[in-house]
Amino acid sequence: MATDSEDRRTLDDDLVWRWHDNLIYGISFKIGDPEKQDWRSDLVLDIDFIAEWLCGASGEFRFRVAPATLTFHDVADLQIAIDHGDSDGRTAMNELSIDHVTRERLARPFDFWHWTIRLNSPTGGKIAFCASGYSQILRTEPKLVTEQHLPRGERT
Repeated sequence: MATDSEDRRTLDDDLVWRWHDNLIYGISFKIGDPEKQDWRSDLVLDIDFIAEWLCGASGEFRFRVAPATLTFHDVADLQIAIDHGDSDGRTAMNELSIDHVTRERLARPFDFWHWTIRLNSPTGGKIAFCASGYSQILRTEPKLVTEQHLPRGERT
């Protein structure tokens, strides 16, 4: 499991490319219970995590990919801008594709960051929010595939 506590750097760190070209195929929210004074909220992304990019001698690429749960903790100020267009209902919704992720430390007495997830697809899409950090859990061992994602029937 990867967590933010392992990496304290900022904008130029490897988080920019850690999730490059990963598909997001599920978004959910874990909202706290205000009646119990639990104000924490998590943003949960189901992704196809590209654990390794492999380039063969002939220039062909293969990938080690695993279904993963990427959770951002203590989320605030969530903004989601996703526009698949208006086709009068003729274009089906597809997975989102991550271009890159950036974060910027906010001036707080504790670790808190402004995160921006820029999307390859749909063009111009982004998810932005503030959060204390993240955790990622691979749900299976990475599988060797020829595409940058798992076949739909192989996600768990």
